[in-house]
Formats: sequence, C-alpha cells, structure tokens
Amino acid sequence: MINWMGGWPAEGLLAEAEWQEKRQTSSVAAAEAIADRLRRLETEKRLASLVGSGQLGPYWRPADDPGQWLLTDDADEALRLATKAVLKPGDAILVERPTSRTALQLFARAGAAAFEVQGSGEGMDPEALAHAIAAFKPRAVYVSLTCSDPAGCRWSDERRAALLRSCAQAGVALILDERQSLTCDWTKNLAEEAETGPTAVIGGLPSGLVSGMRLGWLQWTGWEAAGEAFLPVPSAKRPDREREALEDREALLRYWSESSPIPALETLRFIYRTRHALLAERIEQAGIPGLVCKRPEAGSHAWLKLPDGLEGEPLLKAAWLEGVLFQPGAGYYAAAANRSRLRLTPVHSDEREISEGVKRLCQTIKSFTGRSI
Repeated sequence: MINWMGGWPAEGLLAEAEWQEKRQTSSVAAAEAIADRLRRLETEKRLASLVGSGQLGPYWRPADDPGQWLLTDDADEALRLATKAVLKPGDAILVERPTSRTALQLFARAGAAAFEVQGSGEGMDPEALAHAIAAFKPRAVYVSLTCSDPAGCRWSDERRAALLRSCAQAGVALILDERQSLTCDWTKNLAEEAETGPTAVIGGLPSGLVSGMRLGWLQWTGWEAAGEAFLPVPSAKRPDREREALEDREALLRYWSESSPIPALETLRFIYRTRHALLAERIEQAGIPGLVCKRPEAGSHAWLKLPDGLEGEPLLKAAWLEGVLFQPGAGYYAAAANRSRLRLTPVHSDEREISEGVKRLCQTIKSFTGRSI
C-alpha cells in the first residue's frame, strides 16, 4: 500500500536505535549534572557550617537568619556577584577612605557612584556616616570590618555597632568584604547582639594557604525580612572546569575534616606577622625621613607612606627598573587621592627577598630625592 494520506513515517533520518542511544547518553549527563548539583550544595553547607562556627576566625551570623551561601572561584568573584545583585546604574555607595581598588573598579562598572566617609583605622566616624546617608541616599555601604584593604585595619566594636545600627535603621544594604578574616588571630560574631539589615558578606581562603587553590564565598542575610530580593547569578563555566573546582573544594573539606584547619591557619598567621614585622623593621633601619610602614592588624598587605613630594605612579616606573613592584596608592581612593602611598604585599617573600626588596625600593626613593645611597 502506498500511503499518501500524511502522518509520520516509521523511520526517520536518525534511526530509532541511534536515537535511543543519544537519549541514554543525555539521561546519563542529566543524572551526572543533578549529582554534581547535590555535591555542590553539600559542599556549600559544610563550608558554611565550618566558617559560621567561629573556628576559623571572625564570622557573620545574625540571630534570626543564618543566611544563604554560594561558593565562588575567589573572593573577587563573590564581590562581583554581590555588586551586580545590589547595585544598579545611578546608585550611590558609601566606602571607607582608603578602600579596595578592586571594589571601586567594580562599582564604577556597575554605574554606581562611590562616596567616601571620613573616619580612622577604627572605622567610619558615626556622625560622618549619618551625614553621608542623609546626603547621598546610598543603596549600600561597603566596608571591611576585620581587615581593611589596603591599610589592614580592624574596626572598633563601637563603630561596628554604630554602622550596623545606622544602616539597618536607614534601610541601607551592607556589603562586608571579609576576605582577610581568616588571617585574624581572634574570633567574634560580627552580628552578635546587633541590629542588622540586608547584608552580603564576602569571604575567601587566604593566599598561600593551599598551593594554587583559590576559593571565595558569598553569604547573604536579611534580604527576605526586608522584602528585597538578592539574586547572585554566577557566570556559566565549562562542565569540566566546574567539576574540577568541585573536586578541589571537596578535597579541601575532606582534608580539614581529617586534620583540623586551625594549625595551618595559625602557621599562616605567624608567617604573615613575622614578614610584616621584618618589612617594617627593614624600612625603619633604612632611615629615610618620611618613609613610614605601619604594621597591619592582619591580612597580606602593608600600607606605606612616602616622603613628602613623592608619588607612587612615577616611583613604580623607576622601581620596575630596579626589579621591585608594588601597587601605587592613588587607586584606593574614591575622591581626592593621596598619591604618596604604596601598597606592598610582602607575605609571600622570604627574609632575603624582603631585605633585598626594601634595599631596591630605598635606592629608587633616594634617586628621586637626590640623596646618596
């Protein structure tokens, strides 16, 4: 019978057996994707429990909201996701002076305007903060309570409580960049007995803790209670890279469950402290008037003041020829920059490198100031 009445043929260009094979392959891939998703959720849950326990250092845990967590490639990615979730073009955001250069760049890309709030190493001045909230109507405030970048300062309890209270009462979101908190040798619930509002918290592994491994996380609390949505959207990654990152994170948590992470963190903190101390000592011994290095409370960076009249950008060009690099300080300001500042990261250099680096830096400075070496 020749059937020209229409309908579907018994066979197609893709044979039934071949189609079933492809369906089976697709089903296997879907099952693997679901399994990977469950593994990621379990990994996030375990890390959140560990960080939120206070064993590793300062942490964020409001009494009424344990929050949600997302693991990221590093702390910069966590900050990028928080920025996109919180800010839109035209928004204002309040920052410390100085503050993270990376954060300022992300805020600018989001179309937001950053405004500095005066303060000290102990945090923003409460009156200046209240005035800035009234004047700029900010969408958010960005700070680092445990260890600021670049200065490595820790907020006082009084100023921290004033910040949380002011933001909660004004309905202003908080972005807390606590990526250096695991380098602190103290622990505290930063939200304890405090009035809190919508908050996004950035965290991360300290550099040098696990060779070649980067890991960040984003925690958010208080958004549902405030009737707001917080929807971080990670960038799509290749499945093989996603699985590799998952395996790294599982291996880290497995290692930490078999051997406590505390001894490794204590060792890292000791290395950081001794290398910061050596840097400050060598700079003081150099005897250059006006060159000042203040030891940070924690973290990997040191914040240097140059002699009067010197600026970081031209000094970097000359220092590069001497074989030493650093970050000029101008990029760490949202308003008028203090160009006589440098950010150094000495914690990954040994004693010989630190001594030689200070020697080369001082040679460069002396060439600018006209003093003999």
